[in-house]
Amino acid sequence: MAIRLSGMVSGMDTESLVSALVSSYKLKKDNLVKAQTKLSWKQEKWKTMNTSIYGFYSGKLSSARFSTSYNLKTSSVSNDKYAKVSASSSAVSGTQRLKVKQLASTGYLTGGQIKAADGSKVTGDTKISDIVGTTDGSISFKTASGTKSIDITSDMNVNQFVSKLKEAGVNASFDENNARFFISSKESGKDNDFSLVANDSNGLNALQKLGIYTVNDTDSAEYKRLAALTEGSDAYNTELEGMYSKITAEDTAKSYADKYNAAKDKLDALAADDTWDHSLTLDEYVAKLKTETPDILNAYDKYKKEKVDSEGNTVKDSDGKVVYEYDTEAMEKDGVKDEYEAAVKKKASNESLIKVYDDNSKVIEDTKDYVTIGDDGKAVADASNANILQEVNDTNADRQAKAKALLDSKIAMASNVAGSASSSGAVRITGQDSEIELNGATFTNNSNNYSINGLTIEAMEVTGNDEVTITTNTDVDGIYDMIKGFLKDYNDLVKSVDVAYNAASSKGYEPLTSDEKDAMSDDEVKKWEEKIKDSLLRKDSTLGSVLDTMKNDMARSFKVGDKSYSLSSFGIATLGYFNSPENETGVYHIDGDKDDSKTSANTDKLREMIASDPDTVISFFSQLSTQLYTDLGKKMAASSTSSAYTIYNDKQMNTQYSEYNTKISEAEDKVTTWEDYYYSKFSAMESALAKMNAQSSSLTGLFS
Repeated sequence: MAIRLSGMVSGMDTESLVSALVSSYKLKKDNLVKAQTKLSWKQEKWKTMNTSIYGFYSGKLSSARFSTSYNLKTSSVSNDKYAKVSASSSAVSGTQRLKVKQLASTGYLTGGQIKAADGSKVTGDTKISDIVGTTDGSISFKTASGTKSIDITSDMNVNQFVSKLKEAGVNASFDENNARFFISSKESGKDNDFSLVANDSNGLNALQKLGIYTVNDTDSAEYKRLAALTEGSDAYNTELEGMYSKITAEDTAKSYADKYNAAKDKLDALAADDTWDHSLTLDEYVAKLKTETPDILNAYDKYKKEKVDSEGNTVKDSDGKVVYEYDTEAMEKDGVKDEYEAAVKKKASNESLIKVYDDNSKVIEDTKDYVTIGDDGKAVADASNANILQEVNDTNADRQAKAKALLDSKIAMASNVAGSASSSGAVRITGQDSEIELNGATFTNNSNNYSINGLTIEAMEVTGNDEVTITTNTDVDGIYDMIKGFLKDYNDLVKSVDVAYNAASSKGYEPLTSDEKDAMSDDEVKKWEEKIKDSLLRKDSTLGSVLDTMKNDMARSFKVGDKSYSLSSFGIATLGYFNSPENETGVYHIDGDKDDSKTSANTDKLREMIASDPDTVISFFSQLSTQLYTDLGKKMAASSTSSAYTIYNDKQMNTQYSEYNTKISEAEDKVTTWEDYYYSKFSAMESALAKMNAQSSSLTGLFS
C-alpha cells in the first residue's frame, strides 16, 4: 500500500474525507463479503446435516430393509463342554439331539531322538549322511496334494532336509535342543493325513536313523498298496503316470518360439542403438569390438604391478598364476588416471555388449531349427516340427523311464518292508475325521466344525454314551434391539432436523467485518455468529421437504397378510404435540422401554409381538424401512444443482461462492480506483495551495 502524506498545506483530514467519499463502494464490498461468509456457513451447516441424513440412510435404515437383519436366532447346548453352538436366521426353532462320536485330529509325527554317527549333537548344519551313514537314499511323502519324492544327497544338511519336507506339503521343523524332527499335516482330517515311506533300502535306513520311521496304519496301508501293484496293471500305469509330468508338443513349440523372439528382440535393440557407427552392420561392429577390446588397457601396462596381500605376499589365482593390479597412484601423478578409468569403463561396456550379442546369437542358433519364421521375422510356434516331436518323445520317454525305475524300487521296498520294520522311537498320530450324530443322522468332517441347516456346531469333546440337547429359539432381544437401534437413529436425525428447521430467526444479524469484531469482545462475537449459524436452515424448503417425507413415511400403514399395521400396532408412537418437548414431536417412543422414562411403565407390546409373531414384526419393519429408504433416495438423487447422495444444492452453492469471489474482487478494484481518484484531486489542491502561499510570501517580501 502506498504511503500518502496529505493535508500538509490545507490542514484538512484528507484520509477521512476520501474514506467518506468512497464509503458507499466499501459498503457494497463489505456486503458481498458478508453474503459470501454467510453462504460458506450455510454450506458447512448443510454438509453436517447431509452427513447425518446419509449416515442414517446408509446405516440402520439400509440394513433394516432386509428380513435377514431381523431373523435372529439363539441356540444353547445343555452341556457346553461337549460342543459350542450358534444359530443363523435359517435355523429351525426347537430342540435337537447331539452326540459327538469322534473328534478330528491332524496327522502328526514326533521323531525319535537322534545323534550323528560319531555320537555328536545334531544341528541344522549337520549333514544327513553323517547321521544315516549312507547317501543316495530316497523316500516319498504322500499328501492330499500328491506324492513327492525326496532324494538324500551327500551335500544335504538337516535344514535343507526340513525345507524338502515342507516342499512335499507338510509342516516340518527340527528341534536342536531335543534332537527331534516334528512333522504334521497342514490340515486335520483323514484325507489330509500324510504317509512317509521308503523308496529303497537306503531310504528305509534314512527314515530309521533320522528317527522318523513308525509302524502306523497310514504308512502300513501305503506300503501294502504299493506292494500290491503289478507291472502292466491299470493301477500300476495310473501310479506311474502320476509320478512324472509329460511335456506336450504345443507347450514345447511355444517355449522355443518365445526364446527365439526374446533373443531377436534383444539383438534388434542392439542394432537400433545409436551409440555406435551404423556404417557397419551389427555383426561387423561386434567383430570389430572383439578385436579392439582386449587391447584397450595395453597403453597402461607400465602401471601394472603384482598384487600383494596384507602380509606382503604375492597373490596368485587358483591356477597358481600371479595376479596383477594397476597402480592408480602412479597414474594420478602422471595425469592419466581419468583416461585410465574411462578406458576401464569402455572395456566393460564393450564386453557387456559382446556378451549380450553372443548369448542371444547362441539362443537363436540353438532354437532356429525348432521354429517357423514368419514374414515379420518373428518365430511362430509349430507343434508339428519334426525336431519338436523328437524332443517331446525323447523327454517323455526319459521321464517315464526314471519314474518307472523309482516306482519299481518303491514296490520292491514295500514288498520287503510291508510296514514290518522296527520303529525308530517316533510317535505317530494319524489324521482322522470328526464324527457327530444330530437327530440320529451321522455327519463327518475333516475339522471339528459343522454347518448344518442353520446351526454352526463346534465339537469339543466326545460324548460317549451321553447325549446333549441343542435348543434354538427366536432371539427376541436381538430383534428388539435391532428395532430399538433403528428408531434411536431415526429419532436423533428427526430431532436435529426439527431443531434446524424451527430455529429462531436471526433477522438483523449479519456476519461482522473486522472493524465490527474489534469493537466487540470475543464472547460477544461468538454469540453473534452462533445466532446466525443456528438459523441458516430455518424454514428451508428443501429441509422441510425431507422432514415431511420422513414423518409421513413413519406414519404410514403397511399390510402383512390381510391386516394393516402401523407403528402404533406395536406400541410405538410419538408423545403428541402437547406432550412432546420442544422439537421432539416427531420422536417415537416404545411402550415398556426400560430406558425411556416417559413410556417405561406401559405394557411392552413390541417384545410380546416379537415373541408370539416375529414374522409379522419383521415384515412390517422391512416394508417401512424400504419405503423410507426409497423416498430418501429420491431426495438424494443427483441433479444439475446437486451431487449424488446429497440433499441440498451443493453444486449451485459452489458456483455461487466462486461468483462472490469475482464480485468481491471487482468491488475491491472499484474502491481502490475511486480512492486513487480522490487522493489525486486532493494532492493537486495541496500543490496549488503551496504555490499560492509561495507567491503570497514573495509579494509580502517585496512590499516589506
